[in-house]
Parts: sequence; structure tokens; C-alpha cells
Amino acid sequence: MDKNLPQGKLPLASWHKKLLIAAIISTTILIAMGGILCVTQSIRSCPDWPGCFGKILPPMEVSPMLEMTHRLVAGISGLLILAAAIAGAIRSRHLRWIMIPPILTCLLVVEVSYLGAQVVLRGISPGWAAVDLGSALLVPALLIASAVFANVYNSNPSRSAKLTFRSPFSRLVLATTVIIYAVLVSGVLVAGKNTITSCLCWPVYSRLIFQVDLPGIGNATRLIFSVIGISLLVSVLVQALRTQRQHRIIFRNALWVGAIFLIEMLLQGLLLVFHFNVFLQVAYTVTMASFWALLVSLVVNSGIELEGLAKPE
Repeated sequence: MDKNLPQGKLPLASWHKKLLIAAIISTTILIAMGGILCVTQSIRSCPDWPGCFGKILPPMEVSPMLEMTHRLVAGISGLLILAAAIAGAIRSRHLRWIMIPPILTCLLVVEVSYLGAQVVLRGISPGWAAVDLGSALLVPALLIASAVFANVYNSNPSRSAKLTFRSPFSRLVLATTVIIYAVLVSGVLVAGKNTITSCLCWPVYSRLIFQVDLPGIGNATRLIFSVIGISLLVSVLVQALRTQRQHRIIFRNALWVGAIFLIEMLLQGLLLVFHFNVFLQVAYTVTMASFWALLVSLVVNSGIELEGLAKPE
């Protein structure tokens, strides 16, 4: 223990950080599982909730097993998030960015769980489906923010950290993240019947998909925003190469974002070549879940600032 630290400014326990990381991994897997259920059309393969056909164990068929696995991961994620919230409230009350996000996440988990049950039991409108997806994406985002602050705090326990987004690069990353979030969430609002558009993914630039999805200004607007999002993302990667090499965490984070995005675009090309093969669709949505987690990590890492120490432009 560092005797020079102010009272109450103690390093976070390693198990507390590992708990946050475990919750992040679990919730990212959960979002990926939701995408898998969507592209395999397995979302309502168990007609009741929380069981499946009135039983704890599902039938030995792919779709019901996928859905029950999703529910199992959801339960594990909920317990990890609750544990992180309790740990933060007990041990880190003086660190708002470590204590508050897991508590807010608990509220989101209740909402997402309720909407998930309604999807199975009654079905929900596209508007509520967008709320469900938007809330689900915020769950790992809040946990990632908490974990990044925990890492920064442990490296600099005597200094305060906050999100400022004062540098041009951090503001560019923030704008990019907001646009991409809107593109992901809006997919369910413009999707046609049984198309990949309703799942967690970029718009697939396919004439066939355009013909199936709902016509109108909503779909056109989403496509325009997706192009803007890609342009901003390319700008982020270019600026990271030019200005962030001295910030190893941010630079590596940006490289990972770029790598996973290239994989996403490659998978989209393969989807068009192989006529929307279901295994490629699964890989597409799983990659998108990973991309989202890495992008959120980048926006928090780039926007965080230590008291009295601004990041270079």
C-alpha cells in the first residue's frame, strides 16, 4: 500500500478489475448470441419463458438449444453485473466512474430482460425492438467505461480522471461512435421480413436486401448514415496513425478497431458471393459485437483525461 496516497485513494483490488472484465466479456458474448439467434431465426424457438416448452432443458434441436444458451449467458451476465455493482458500491464509492456505470447497467439489464421475455411471449413492435437493442449495446459500453477508468485509476491513484473529449481526435472518435450506434440500432426499424438488416450488423450493400427491406426515407437515411460512419471511421484510423503513436493504448486500440472492421467488410463481400450463407451471417454479427466493444473502448480511452494532464492533439 502506498503511504503517500490520500486517505481513501487505494488501488482497486485485482479481483475487482477481473470482475469488470468478466462482465464485459460475458455481455459482449450475449450480444453476439443475440445476433446469432437473429440470423438463424431462432429467437422464438422456445415459445415460453424462462423455460422451453415447459421444461428446463430444451429439445435436442439447434434453434431451441441456441435460445436456451442465450438465456444461460444472460443469467451469468446478470450475476456478474450485479456483483460488479455491489463491489463498486462497497469499495469504490469515491470513484464515480467505477461505481455508477455498473449500477446503471443493472437497470438496463432489467429492462432488456423484460423486453426479451416479451419478444418470446407476445412479440414487440420494431420501435421497442430498437429500444431493446440500443439498451443492450449500452450494457457493455458502460462496463467498458468503468473498466477503463479502473485501469487508469490504478496506474495513477493520486490523480483524478474524467471524460472531457477536449482533443480533436477524441471528438472525432465520439462522433463516429454515435453515428455507428444509430446505424446499428436503426436496423430493426427498416428491416424487411427475415432479413439480416434486423440483426446486429452494418447495412449489407446488396440490391436484393434493398428490395426486401422496407422502402422509404428511413432506409435511405440509414444507408447515408452508414456511409458517413465508414468515412468517419477511416478518418479515425488515419488520425490514429498520424497523432496517437505516442499513446500506446489508444494506438493499439485503434489498430484493433481497424482490423476487426476490415474483417467485417470482408465477411460482407463473402456474403454477397456465397448468397448469404448462414455461417457467414453468424460470423458477421459476432464480428460486429466485437467491433462495438473495441470501438467503445477506443472512445473512452481517447476521451479520458487526468487532472492537470491534457492529451496531445
